[in-house]
Amino acid sequence: MSSHTITEDDPQMKITTELNHEQQEKDFELQNEQHEQRPPKRCISLSSTMTGRLVAVGLMIVAGCCVALQAGFNATLNAHGGRSFASLISFAVGLAACLSFFAFDVTVLKTPRPTSRLKEAPWYAWAGGVLGSYYVIINVLCVPKLGAATVLSVFVCSQVITACVIDHFGLVGVAKRKYTIWRILGSLGLVGCVAVITIF
Repeated sequence: MSSHTITEDDPQMKITTELNHEQQEKDFELQNEQHEQRPPKRCISLSSTMTGRLVAVGLMIVAGCCVALQAGFNATLNAHGGRSFASLISFAVGLAACLSFFAFDVTVLKTPRPTSRLKEAPWYAWAGGVLGSYYVIINVLCVPKLGAATVLSVFVCSQVITACVIDHFGLVGVAKRKYTIWRILGSLGLVGCVAVITIF
């Protein structure tokens, strides 16, 4: 039996080499295509995240406008019905709105109802309503004397500074976020804005 030795000049060797070379080129092109397709996916994700953040900011702007209107509404109700009545009605209407949202949330949006995990909640988790009622009562008392702009300016200033301190120390279950020099400068600028609004 005669043996056939494959050399570089052998036709079979040339065909095999060409096939391997073509396969390598295809693999290289496929890798390049996959690499080029990755950035658009990240851009889409980034765009979606940015859109969500813009929507959230827009909703917060509307909420801020509502707080300013609430101060005026409560002051008007205070003038007609008294401060305690104004505070009571404010929370009664708010309770009705919250109950409606809760019913919509668990029935239409299918959000799970509160479970036994509520027993694990710390005591301060239940104090939000007390602090909210304090804000409404003080709002009713102070807006007629100081005006809505001054009251809300002081409120926002103290709120932002307190929130930065809470972030810095990670209080009441909030993730830590350092009170940087830029945040400090922003807080000081906010204090200056409140001073201008209050004085002038």
